[in-house]
Amino acid sequence: MRSPAQNVSFNKAPVASDSQQYPEGRSTIALVSNNFVKQVAHWRGSGGRTRLSSEILAASAAAVDFCVVLMTAVVASSVYIELSNRSIDQEPGLYIWITFFAATVFVGGFERFGGYQLLQLLKLDWQVARVLGMWIITLSVLLLVSLLAKTSETYSGGWEFAWFITTPALLLMTRGILQRVGNRWVQGGPLSRNLVIVGAGNEGQRLIAKLRELRDQSVTIAGIFDDRKSRLPSSILGVNIIGTTDDLVRLARRVPVDEVIVALPLDAEERLKAIFWKLKGIATDLRLSAEPIAERFQVRGTSHIGTVPMLAIADRPLRHWGAFAKWIEDKILSAFLVTLLSPLMAVSALLIKLESQGPIFFIQERFGLNNDVIKVLKFRTMCADRCDKSGAQRTVKNDPRVTRVGRVLRSLSIDELPQLINVLRGDMSLVGPRAQAVAMKAGDRLYCDAVEQYLHRHRVKPGITGWAQVNGLRGEVDTLEKARARVSLDLYYIDHWSLWLDLKILLKTIGVLTSRDNAY
Repeated sequence: MRSPAQNVSFNKAPVASDSQQYPEGRSTIALVSNNFVKQVAHWRGSGGRTRLSSEILAASAAAVDFCVVLMTAVVASSVYIELSNRSIDQEPGLYIWITFFAATVFVGGFERFGGYQLLQLLKLDWQVARVLGMWIITLSVLLLVSLLAKTSETYSGGWEFAWFITTPALLLMTRGILQRVGNRWVQGGPLSRNLVIVGAGNEGQRLIAKLRELRDQSVTIAGIFDDRKSRLPSSILGVNIIGTTDDLVRLARRVPVDEVIVALPLDAEERLKAIFWKLKGIATDLRLSAEPIAERFQVRGTSHIGTVPMLAIADRPLRHWGAFAKWIEDKILSAFLVTLLSPLMAVSALLIKLESQGPIFFIQERFGLNNDVIKVLKFRTMCADRCDKSGAQRTVKNDPRVTRVGRVLRSLSIDELPQLINVLRGDMSLVGPRAQAVAMKAGDRLYCDAVEQYLHRHRVKPGITGWAQVNGLRGEVDTLEKARARVSLDLYYIDHWSLWLDLKILLKTIGVLTSRDNAY
């Protein structure tokens, strides 16, 4: 009886017998693990479906979003004209311009959020939150542009309302369809990818473990190839060791392999050169795993200086359009907050002056961008002769140095409001790692000495509020564990910065302030 693997027809051309190709009597199909055979059979048995790359899916999703924004604008105008018996063709050029501008802002911003990546496209809850958030940002940008251009009164209010409501509804509808179809496509369908690994040593094992952590259902590790197969077990971490690199070359000409990843020590130059020379003869994506380097450094990608390739280890966190967007956010919001809260700040200053002698403001040296020392403004909340400008002495609960007015100001975080001036001045941001005093300690050691990677948090401007503050690490840092946790959250913010994350932190800050937890 023939095995199921032998029933699979891999191509229609005549093929030499196994004994002719492999004198040692091994069958090509016998080299493949059972799971890989099933996947190949599914793909070939369905009529040889064309593979669909994730890049094509991302571009298609972006194109659909662009068309949805345009289409809903047209439909909204038609419905409005029909129901109101009014025409909006007095300035058709403006309507066309604002519609195309909105589509560009939405798609461009959503791409910056990483919303068109395959793993994110298949997470419906993630998509719902980001689609709504990006549409709100798009409308805010449109409103700002309309006010600056003095065209806000040109557009029909009925048309705007209909367009603003129907667009996110239709965008979410397309996301629901995409999620259902995409989940079917990644499991043995057009979006699935078969990859094999060359190298069964420590590097290969670490690579397999990392790939499994991703939980990417579109990727199937079909097997391992290693020229030392006779000295290795039959499988590693549940993945079969199929054969040597010579076997891989023969196999890849008969069985679809989407990607080959070489996982060998990077200092094995001659061995790598020989393997790549051999594998370049097959039509598949060929990659070299950087996992040995990634164990010690966080590799972010590749770049070129001229024709010289480089591994990107660290990028400046805020640059290009991100830096510009952050600058706009800080200037506009801080100016708005200073205007809105100026009466409260004036009353606070008056109460401080009436209760005790001394300056209204407390000025303290703290770490800023690139570890430069900046002078941070706060309302004075302690007796003038007992203030600690160095920050070496932590403020504790029921601290006797704090005045009565100061206790109220600190509990409501009103003492932090003068830092809005630091933001306008360019020393700080609204959102970022908390500005720490130069002499501040974690336990009995200086913060910068006690916590590894502490200085890495100063790669961006410090903020009035931050990711650590809205995640339960507000107030006194009295243990080394709290200090490390705060730095960890600060570094997470730097690595994952986006306007959406800033907005989320600002909204969560309101809830934190009302709770008054750890504020003293």
